Formats: sequence, C-alpha cells, structure tokens
Amino acid sequence: MFKNTVSRKEIILERIIFAVSKLTLKFMKTKINLFSILFFISLLMVSCASEESLSNENTIQSFTITKGSVTKEFSIEENSIKGIVESTFELEDINLNVLIPRGATIIPDPVTIKSINGPLFFVVTAENGEMKNYNVDIKREPSTDNFILEVNVKTPNLSLSADIDNEEGLVTKRIPESNDLKNLNVEIKFSKYATITPDPKTIKDYSEPVNFTVTSESGIEKVYQVKLEHMNSYIFRSCSEANAWKWFGGDSRVNAPDILAYDRNVGTGQIVIVDKNLVPSTFSIHLREGFTYYDEKLRYDKPVTLKLIIKDANFNILAVTTTEVSEYFSGGFIPFDLQKLNLYLEANKKYSFYWYLIDGEKLGIYAGSSANNKTGDGFCYSSGYSGESRISKKNSLEDSNVWFDHDWHFNIELEGKE
Repeated sequence: MFKNTVSRKEIILERIIFAVSKLTLKFMKTKINLFSILFFISLLMVSCASEESLSNENTIQSFTITKGSVTKEFSIEENSIKGIVESTFELEDINLNVLIPRGATIIPDPVTIKSINGPLFFVVTAENGEMKNYNVDIKREPSTDNFILEVNVKTPNLSLSADIDNEEGLVTKRIPESNDLKNLNVEIKFSKYATITPDPKTIKDYSEPVNFTVTSESGIEKVYQVKLEHMNSYIFRSCSEANAWKWFGGDSRVNAPDILAYDRNVGTGQIVIVDKNLVPSTFSIHLREGFTYYDEKLRYDKPVTLKLIIKDANFNILAVTTTEVSEYFSGGFIPFDLQKLNLYLEANKKYSFYWYLIDGEKLGIYAGSSANNKTGDGFCYSSGYSGESRISKKNSLEDSNVWFDHDWHFNIELEGKE
C-alpha cells in the first residue's frame, strides 16, 4: 500500500485542505455555522490518525507442541519453523500453542490441528492487513523398535500367550494335543511402525519352527523363531499324607446341637496351583471310608453322585462335572474325569476345586474328607475350603457365600500333560 513517492501523510493533508476549502466556500454562501465546519474537520483528522496507529506486526513469536504432560518448543527462523522429535513422541493427539502479536490473526486456527503428518502452512495477518506466510516442517525420528510383542495361539476353546525371549529371538509355547500343529491360527503383534515377513496371517503350519523377520521403521532387521509344540509330558501328583478328617456329606443325627436331622450338607474344597501349564485329565479326592448313617453306623449300600466345581482366581466357574461312587466304595481316592472339559491350568495361578455329595441333605449320609493339617510348601500345601448348606436356610452348596476358607490341606491327586 502507498508505494508512490507521495507519502501517506501528504495525501491525507491534501484531502483535509480540499475538504476545508469546500466547506469554507459553502459557509460563505450559506452561512453555515462555523462550529459544524470545525467539528467535521476534527472527525477527518481523528480518522486519519486511527488509520496511522494500526499495527503492522505479523510474526509468529513462539511455537510449541504439547502431548500429554510433555511440551516441545521449536525455533523460528524468518518464515520457517522446523524440528525433529524423538520417535516416542507421537505427532498425533497433540495441542499447538502459537503466540502472535495482539490484534493479529492466524489461519488456520492452531487449536483445530491435532496431528502433524506433513508440512503445515500458516498465514499471520497484522492489524493493518499486512500478511506473512509461515512454513512448518516438524517430523518424528524413525523408530528403531523391531520387537515381537505378543504371540497368541487361538484354539477353539482357548487363547494361549507364547513366551518371548527378545534377546535370543525365540518364541515358544506348548499347546494342548487336541490342536493340529499344521492348522493353527496364530496372531503376532509387533512394534509400531515396524513390518514383519512373512505375513503371520498366511502361516498355518507350525509343525516345524517358523522364522519371522521384523524390520524397524529405520530399517533395522531382527529374526525371531516361533517354535510351537504339543503338551505331551505326562505328570501325576498325589497328596496322600493324612492326619485329620473333616465331615463330608449329609447328617442324620437327631440329637446334634443346633442341627436338624436331614437338613445340612457339608462340602470340601482345595486350592490348586501348578508350577507348569497343565492340561488336566483326572482330579481325585480322598474319603476315609464309605458313606454311612451316623447314629446307626449303618452302611449306605447304594451308589451316590459327587459334584465337582472348578473356579479361577476370580471365582468364575470354569467347569462343572460329576462322578458316581459305587455302593461298594469303602474309602480311598475318587476320580473325576476332566478330559472332555477342555481345561487349561496356567502355571502359578490359583484355581479352586469344590466337591460335595449331591442330595446330601436328604440322604443324611456322610464320610470323612482326608486332610493334612501340617505346614509345608508346594503343591500339596495349599489351603482348603469348607462349605455348609441347609434346607432350613433355603441355600445350596451351589451358592458361593456358603463356602469359607479352611486351614487344612485336603488329600487330592492330579494328573494330566504339561
């Protein structure tokens, strides 16, 4: 604006003189009030002074990016803003803070920009209308991460997480024998921005080890070998040392304190923790003798059915099964067949096994749950449970609130493959 040799002030002065001349002439002809002329001249001069005071400042004074609790500041050189952030500083879900002079405007509004994936262009306009363009070029360093983060083997009943040794580049997992190693669904998760070959989605056959190459964004390669095998090592664990016995089953006593005959049923439970992943095939519990009536000591000479409930550490039910006990049973281990339950016990996790006599209240027969009340370590020394339901209280051993912790370690056996 105003690039001729005549200055802006000279032009304004000429306009004022011209306006005064016309008004004076008119005043002489019409005798207009002198005050009106002076007032109009004042307005013209104020208007000119206002135009002269508009700022020409149109610079970006500071430029920062904030992500979460981290803020990065970038230097400004003339009309250019450049910078590189570390690979872990994602240029997504960000906030821009751009400081410009008072009265100036900027397009586009920095508040609307939440990610940077290429060059940005800003235009800052001063109060007087003068514009300045800015080119913003901020990039993230290429990531050097080239790790396999997760390997999940998807089976019809389970999702199994493999063990990953990043230092050795080795991924291993033993899976239940019911799964075909030549037709597996394996999901592999790896570092962000990295690539992997071959594509895991195209690989189904893991009957032999499979090698994968993970390449970082920066081009660094790392080879991993994925080795999947069947759980085919048979194990058998027995806890048979007994020095204590707990009531198990119904109660026919007519003179027992605070107990009605044929009213209650008492169950037993045990915490199970394995040191290696296990596919259990059989779980057995031990009773000291066969079922009898307490008062008459008469043997119950009919088969009975026991129920087993298995829960995880959060007490969610994983499986339920039953087993029949022969009328000739006179004490010993009673097995529950777990093979069709598709159970998978993870190492060092807590599982709760509960068992009780079905219709124990009505039958009124009992036996003794064998236990060990000594202290010790390992598989056989996890704490137990006891549960009691009553017809008069309208509850059942199916209800979790009738069970409570018991200090004894009840006699059990567990077999399967790891």
